[in-house]
Amino acid sequence: MTTSRELWTAGASQALSSELGTDPSVGLVATGTTKADALQLVGEANQFVTVAANTGAILPVASGSPLVTIYNGGVAPLSVYAHGKDTINALSASASFSVTNGKVGIFHPAGALWNAALSA
Repeated sequence: MTTSRELWTAGASQALSSELGTDPSVGLVATGTTKADALQLVGEANQFVTVAANTGAILPVASGSPLVTIYNGGVAPLSVYAHGKDTINALSASASFSVTNGKVGIFHPAGALWNAALSA
């Protein structure tokens, strides 16, 4: 996937590059053991390298967000929480979606809901 920097370097305007490009967040470390203290995600493509037991991450607000992917390269399952009152699949707003180690979670926004799927 093309990054914003690559598009900008190739001659696209900075505004267009930001809209079309993807800036991966790599080397992430999961934090917290609840929705209140989990790591807030800001990127579209997220790669976790350290995931300790019971740690997690929070998706951005679903409404208006792009598709978000999360790769768990850690040794424990990653607890992924929706932001605020948003939900993931049919879970409650306070529940987490588990991205097991070595897998990719794909999160597609639809209003205040994240439709989530886990890679094989």
